[in-house]
Amino acid sequence: MYDSYFKYGPYLWYEQYMNAPSRQAPESSRERRRRETRTALLQSAYEKFCDVGFGAASLEAIAADAGFTKGAVYGNFSSKEELFLVLAEERAESLPDEWRHIEPESVGQDKVGRAIGSWLADVIRKRRGWFLANAEFSIVAARDPELAARRLAALRRTHRELGCVLLRFCGPATADPTALGVLAMTLIDGVIINAALDPDLDIASVVATGLQRMLPDGPSES
Repeated sequence: MYDSYFKYGPYLWYEQYMNAPSRQAPESSRERRRRETRTALLQSAYEKFCDVGFGAASLEAIAADAGFTKGAVYGNFSSKEELFLVLAEERAESLPDEWRHIEPESVGQDKVGRAIGSWLADVIRKRRGWFLANAEFSIVAARDPELAARRLAALRRTHRELGCVLLRFCGPATADPTALGVLAMTLIDGVIINAALDPDLDIASVVATGLQRMLPDGPSES
């Protein structure tokens, strides 16, 4: 800590010193209750959205399932749309961690489509309701410019992360990762809807074929 005094000067040293974990104010009981309430509401909302969809889920039911009144929801979120956006953004942040298990060294470019397709098939089986709620919310957001802008901003982060994953299998970067991610996610979104309607759809094969054709200089997987 004191070494930084000579390296960065007194002002930055003081800022680092005061922001050190041992100097940060402990969480108050009120802050802890608010955090716990918010966490419980987000979990309840996730379960309700998965169960009945975005439109049919009510704030009263979400609050009641979490053990609160609707006032607790409005104390943390301005609307049902805000609640869904926060929930979707938090869950989208975990996707890159799920994709990181697909390593170029262990999969190879000719098998990346199959690897992601198999992952998606497993995820759809486990989170079918959540994917459908996301599709439903995207349609709702498309009719509201403010909601659409925020929804798109979150999706663009996901697009870039997915594009970066795919480009790891193509050697030197030969494409814009965001543009590639948009193409890949468009395919995935379509597969999600079709899989919801057709339980016999071979998700892994459809995604494998589509992604393999999208990869720069990637051969088609037969």
